[in-house]
Amino acid sequence: MERVNESLTAERYRVFSQIDAQDLSTFYSDLAIAIADDTELLEMIDTLPAAKRHAGFLFAAARFHGVDMNDFETFRRDLLERWYDIAETARTRTLQTNDPARMLAILPILSEIDGPIALIEVGASAGLNLNADRYSYRWGGSEWLHPRSGPSAVRLAGDIDGPVPVPSRMPDIRWRAGIELNPLDIEDDDDRRWLTALLWPDHASRRDNLQEAIEVLREHPVSIIEGDLNDRLAELAAEVPDGLTLVVMHSAVLPYVTQDEAERFVRTVRDLGAVWISNELADVVPQVTGSPVSSNAFSFVVARDGVPVAHAHPHGVWVSWHAPTARSDGDESS
Repeated sequence: MERVNESLTAERYRVFSQIDAQDLSTFYSDLAIAIADDTELLEMIDTLPAAKRHAGFLFAAARFHGVDMNDFETFRRDLLERWYDIAETARTRTLQTNDPARMLAILPILSEIDGPIALIEVGASAGLNLNADRYSYRWGGSEWLHPRSGPSAVRLAGDIDGPVPVPSRMPDIRWRAGIELNPLDIEDDDDRRWLTALLWPDHASRRDNLQEAIEVLREHPVSIIEGDLNDRLAELAAEVPDGLTLVVMHSAVLPYVTQDEAERFVRTVRDLGAVWISNELADVVPQVTGSPVSSNAFSFVVARDGVPVAHAHPHGVWVSWHAPTARSDGDESS
C-alpha cells in the first residue's frame, strides 16, 4: 500500500481540501488534495515562512504568475518552473481579499442604522467595500436594491435562509475611510493583478464584479490610511464629523492578529461607542459568543455589537440569518 504523506503541511492541505474548499472551489479542493500526496511540492512549500504556506495563499501567488490551474500535472509543472518568482511573491505579499460580495452579509445591518453614517473599515485592502452603497444587491428572490443614483455595474446576489432583514433602502453613508497595514493601489498594475489572483477561480461573476468595483472606486475614491488597526483606529475616529453615527466594520481580518491584539481592538471599538459589525470565522472575535452552529464549518459569523445574527458564506454566496438585528429608534425614511 502506498504510504500517505504524514507531514504537517500535507495534513493542512487535506483539511483545506475537505473543509475550507469543499463548498467553495472544486479547483482548489482537487489541487490541495493532490499536493498533500506530493513530497517534492510539500518540501518546496515548506521553505516558505509558516504563515505563507496556506493553500489559498499559495494558489493566489501561483495565479499571480500565470500558473495554469486547470489540471494538476500542468499546475505542478508551472509551479516548479516559476517557483522562484512565486516564492518571492508569497514572501512579500499578504492575504488581502477585497470581495464586494461579502457586503451581502453586512449591508442588511448597515441599512437598519438611522441617520447619516460615518463608516470605517478595518483591514480595508484597496477600499472596495467602503463603496458598499454604490453597488446593486439582491438577496434570494427579492427585488434588486440599487443605489440612489440608479443601477450599478456591480451586481451582488446571494441565496438566503432565515429571517434576513432584506433592506428596502441604502444606508446613508456620508463619510468613509479605511485602515490597512499594506494598502493596495488600484492604479498599480501589480496590485490590481493581486486583487484578482486572490479571488477563488470558480465564480466568474466575482471577477467581473471586482473589475467593476475598481471602476467605481476610480470614480469615487476613498481614504485609506496605512497602519495597524490598533494604532490608527482611535485617531481616525477622531476625524469623524459631528452628527454622524460611527460604524466600524471588518471581514476576514482578525485571524491575522494575535488574541491580545484582537482583544485590544474590541476594547477600542467599544470605547468609541461605535456600531460594530464583524464578519469573521467563528471563535476569532473576542466577545462574540452564543453563535448558533452552522452546517458549514468554514462559514463566517456575522455579528452586530458582539451579538451574532447570521452565518455567511466567506465569498457571499449565501447568508443564513438567525436573529433580527437591533434597530435604532427614529425615522427610517431615506
